[in-house]
Amino acid sequence: MQERDTSVDRAAESGSRAEAAYLTVADEELRRSIIGEWEVAMSMARLSELVCAVCGRRTAPEHVDLVKPAKIDLSRLRNNALPAKLLPDSYNVQAYEGAILHPKGLTNINIRSDLRICRDCLRELNDNRLPKYALANWLYYAHDRLPPKVQRAFRESTQVERVLVSRARASTISFRFSEMKGHALYGTRPEGSQRFVKGNVAIHPQDAPHLSEVLPPGNDVLRDTICAVFVGENKPTKDNIEKLGPVLVRKSRVKTMIDFLVSENPMYAVSESFRGFSQENMDSLFGEGTRHQDEGIPCSIEIGHIQFSDAVAGATEGYVPGENDGPSSDKDDMLMETVGYTDGDDSPVSTREMALKALSHCLRKGKFIQSQAGSRFVPDFENEQLLSWLFPHLDPWGIGGFHDKRRLVPLTLDEQLRYLLTIDDSAFRNDPNFAFIFFNIRQKRMVLQSVSFRVPASQRDDVIEKLMSLDVNVLDRLIDKFKSNPRYKPETQEERGILHLLMRVNTVSHDLPGSNGYKIALRNEIRALINHIGTPTLFITLNPSDRDHPLVRLYAGQDINIEDSMHGIELSRWQRTVLAASNPTACARFFDTMIRNFISIVLRFGRPGRGLFG
Repeated sequence: MQERDTSVDRAAESGSRAEAAYLTVADEELRRSIIGEWEVAMSMARLSELVCAVCGRRTAPEHVDLVKPAKIDLSRLRNNALPAKLLPDSYNVQAYEGAILHPKGLTNINIRSDLRICRDCLRELNDNRLPKYALANWLYYAHDRLPPKVQRAFRESTQVERVLVSRARASTISFRFSEMKGHALYGTRPEGSQRFVKGNVAIHPQDAPHLSEVLPPGNDVLRDTICAVFVGENKPTKDNIEKLGPVLVRKSRVKTMIDFLVSENPMYAVSESFRGFSQENMDSLFGEGTRHQDEGIPCSIEIGHIQFSDAVAGATEGYVPGENDGPSSDKDDMLMETVGYTDGDDSPVSTREMALKALSHCLRKGKFIQSQAGSRFVPDFENEQLLSWLFPHLDPWGIGGFHDKRRLVPLTLDEQLRYLLTIDDSAFRNDPNFAFIFFNIRQKRMVLQSVSFRVPASQRDDVIEKLMSLDVNVLDRLIDKFKSNPRYKPETQEERGILHLLMRVNTVSHDLPGSNGYKIALRNEIRALINHIGTPTLFITLNPSDRDHPLVRLYAGQDINIEDSMHGIELSRWQRTVLAASNPTACARFFDTMIRNFISIVLRFGRPGRGLFG
């Protein structure tokens, strides 16, 4: 009995010592070690990147080799199917045997010289294979070969103008403009304070992309695609609305882009399904009697006004210091922050509605691709034309779509998306719509691949028989009732029978981020960790400021030195805000870098020894 008590005491004493060690404040040596390691991790030597000549990706210097041209077969990096007029002119192509290369990866763009090649590409070249991410593998978009007038038109085009020149649309766009309360000119005449307005762009995905038969599309299409809301003390007038660049349209610029696409992009060639440019739609863009007006706001865009109030401010204001700062001069850009939404609601209500709609569609023997007046639905999975249809300013020549069958080395959607966000000077990284639209398409594809309906084998025949005997008209009425009132309770025996039947069909999903099953799995994992190691005793909130850290400028492609920038601020707060809003990929990389370094260096997770907090 005495020995048992002694062992219990020893265990309690050991637990007390472990708890005491856990709560011990880090000593000076550990803190200095963490600070020193952090400084090394955030130094230019560690964060600087080089561009691979073969794939154009920005890569850490330790993963890039300087290679003699004679050591590799440059002919393997040609794309003989590429028209001669699209070959790069940013370096001497003939000196490099016609290879499609990135000029920043060359030590000399005029004469044949050494190349910087990442080790992934070099490994495949040494095996006499075309690297998967080589520019020659139809990943070169020839932006620099656009005629100067067309290049300028694409570069200066507004989001509304891009909608007008795109054959397909996969989202609706909402512009929100608000006066900067607290600014020196707030409350003065709108004509004098119009530049002290900030805006947000909300990208709402559609269930399926719509394909236009003419460009620009008709006013009925624009009416369902774009709207603008003004928040402030004063109602917007026609004069000050027309001063807001993001919703302005210049007909001459739109015509320049459409003419180029129809003549040079095979995805926009005139055919039975696409009639090309519509002068009638262009003339009616701003309304009746505006045929000769070149610049304005499309008459079909719905414009609303919300009176500014404390309730509106509380619902929309953020917590970042200085977020209401205005531009320092008239030359500064207007800030337009982009917010994206995805169709990822997997709540029981949406699942039920989805099942009801799917059942009604199948019982009516419906098709999955259907046409309607003025536009038609197009598939968004494995469609090699979709990239150019949705984003002609990103793939203006129609030579780099997803799932392009001309690629010698095939790429999946995820692989090409990841590549497009990592190449140097990538127009894809800075586009406000691209990431949201294709993330939504990616999520829908994951739903298709991971969701299935399961019925117990013993009930299968009975369930099938009852499904086939359902009254489709009753089913459609039930769908409408749930759409108008998500909490609707079935009133008739037929309605109750339909829901009871659906309850016998189980929806099964696996590894689908955002789904209820995925959330439950993560919650169960957290509960298991708590049962195994105990509840957390310290909660830490991190909020890295992408607007104020110079690392965002480095990731955005600016030639800066991190150490010098940390000692002083070269850009105004407004300029830094615009930079962050214009480079979402750089901000995402910055956040990832900061969090990874915090976990590895400050917490020292997965490493021997203790971290700052134990």
